[in-house]
Amino acid sequence: MNINKLTGGVDNSSRTRNEPVNKDPAPTAKAQESAVFTDQVKLSASSKSIQQVEAEIREMPDVDDATVERIRGAIERGEYKIDYEKLAGKMLDFEDRLN
Repeated sequence: MNINKLTGGVDNSSRTRNEPVNKDPAPTAKAQESAVFTDQVKLSASSKSIQQVEAEIREMPDVDDATVERIRGAIERGEYKIDYEKLAGKMLDFEDRLN
């Protein structure tokens, strides 16, 4: 069954659920009661990275509207000075954290 039209369908070679092997085509009621199913979830490295970034974002403080307005006004008046070395350093730090 193809539910997302991005793949060729279900890959029967891998299972997302560990199912007990039962060679008897008609299992007894007792066997059905004792069957244990376990679900497994495996996250990719990129998914783990996204979860880490999301956690860091949740910990960040809310936007300080007064600071935003102060900087916006300084930019409009041509008074805002950019420290290009500091900016480049922050960009490199950010890039390192993504990798």
